[in-house]
Amino acid sequence: MDIPMQYRAYELVKKLTEQGFRIIAGDYKTDEIWLERKIDRKSAIVRVKPQTFDWANRLRQDLQIAYQQMQRIRQAIARPNATFYSIYIAQEQPVDDWEDLKEPQGEGTKKSPKMHVYYLVDGDETEKMSQLNQDLHISLPLDKERHLTDTEKEAAANDSKNMLFQKIQEEQDKRKKIFSFSKPLFTYILIALNVLIFIFQLTSGDMESIRHLIDLGANYNVLVMEGEWWRFFTSMFLHLDFLHLMMNMLALFYLGTTIERVFGRIRFIMIYFLGGLTGSIASFAFSIHVSAGASGAIFALFGALLLFGLLYKQIFFQTMGAQIMLILGINLILGFTVPEIDMAAHLGGLAGGFFIAAAAYVPNKKSRKHQFLGLISYLVLSLGLFIYGWSFQAASPELKLIEAERQIEENNFTEVISITTEALEQTDDSSLIPYFLFHRSYAYIQESKYVEAVTDLEEAIHYEERVPEMYHNLAVLYSELGAGTADIEAIIDEGLEYFPDNEELTDLKNQLSSY
Repeated sequence: MDIPMQYRAYELVKKLTEQGFRIIAGDYKTDEIWLERKIDRKSAIVRVKPQTFDWANRLRQDLQIAYQQMQRIRQAIARPNATFYSIYIAQEQPVDDWEDLKEPQGEGTKKSPKMHVYYLVDGDETEKMSQLNQDLHISLPLDKERHLTDTEKEAAANDSKNMLFQKIQEEQDKRKKIFSFSKPLFTYILIALNVLIFIFQLTSGDMESIRHLIDLGANYNVLVMEGEWWRFFTSMFLHLDFLHLMMNMLALFYLGTTIERVFGRIRFIMIYFLGGLTGSIASFAFSIHVSAGASGAIFALFGALLLFGLLYKQIFFQTMGAQIMLILGINLILGFTVPEIDMAAHLGGLAGGFFIAAAAYVPNKKSRKHQFLGLISYLVLSLGLFIYGWSFQAASPELKLIEAERQIEENNFTEVISITTEALEQTDDSSLIPYFLFHRSYAYIQESKYVEAVTDLEEAIHYEERVPEMYHNLAVLYSELGAGTADIEAIIDEGLEYFPDNEELTDLKNQLSSY
């Protein structure tokens, strides 16, 4: 390498770093250095290369290679709005015509950014340096050290080079250390536990049975409010089917191993379970349905990665940031558009994971203020969701309906009458009232209170929401209480008007006709 060229190149790099540019890559053998600076929403990616080209074709080929490299760097550091600058430090200009190469390359779009070319020849740099200052919005002074001997320039260039590449190596070591704080272990254990529990689900009962899912520990609000809070955790290990398990375990594998490497094993377990707990509480607060799955805990891992992205923004977007944001975005869109997805658990897990990760913080960094705020935010969020959920569920007529159905299954008919009577006094929802009446009538029948049952059924069939069993039970009760055949047949016919294909009503009418 020509000593004066090498010296000028490293002096230029030094001045650029003083103007706010950061080194992003370098080639020790060729002395080619890549720098970047972001101003507002735009980024300038600069390549400094000490090399003289005798012919324009060689320069053109090198520019094409440089442009492709800059495109890759732009994507790697997530800079959609970028302008490229290729600066050559040369001894003399190409001998043939190269005027066309002095014009900016590219279209100036996000897909094809412009690349400006500067060919700085020794002794004739004033105009180009002025243009460079203007284009980059900086102030680079001209070299005032030309009186140095070649030996002094070589020593100065070598010192700058060694210092620069030492910093590059330190940055690479720092990044490697960040992503290798710990080796994954608990991720694999959690995957194994989920698979084993799923096998137990398959072999111990009907996978399509909600009752089976509840018996195994699904998040079921009625039982949670009776004190079974452990369901917030056990529900994380249950899945609805093989596809549900597979999707969650794939996500756990990729996210979990990353979190364990970055945050360490203990922090990973805290984020997974405490973030997942917030997801379960959010599901309890905003949904009355039985829920199960590791999704809330997995979204907690997403939340932890978002915190990592805030603390290591540059490294995050240079490595996995764009992919994480894309996957998270897709999952959120699906959650808002697919009704079967428990979006409350996802968002609760995401927020819970972010705050508990802030409380635990990343290894080798401390911020008592941020950690305290993270812990307080986590506690306020989780307790707030639980308190809201408790008050909401306690007043929820839908939950009372579910509870009445559960008590019927357990033959607690006195309790059914109490629950439905209370609900009917508190709700004016015409879509729920007929079902409360129907359940209460069934409980009255079981306790031989036929008159009360008839009263409830006669009221229930006047609502738009009705089921064929209402008419069937009412016809049977009419018969039991000695009503005339015409009255019994009339109620059966009314039922068949709404449910013409109902076999029980049809059979009941045929039996009535045979008498």
